Amino acid sequence: MPFVNVRTFKGALSNQEKKELQNKITDLLIEYEGKGNPEFKKFVWVMLEEEEPKNWMIGGTTISDILDNTPLYKKNYLDNLSEK
Repeated sequence: MPFVNVRTFKGALSNQEKKELQNKITDLLIEYEGKGNPEFKKFVWVMLEEEEPKNWMIGGTTISDILDNTPLYKKNYLDNLSEK
């Protein structure tokens, strides 16, 4: 029973992108581990965890700081957070 845990920062993906990512990961596991058997799908677990951007750091800079200093990223982030 494969279990995949994807961790990202909150707002990085829209709800639609999260669902698509989880479905694609599931499909890959069916193809490779399940040898293409569609019945294998019921054994595939995909978990997506989101953390606050202030808790992530890349190269000594928090994601929050990157978002604050990159208008396009900031807009996408806020748009994704506002989804229901």
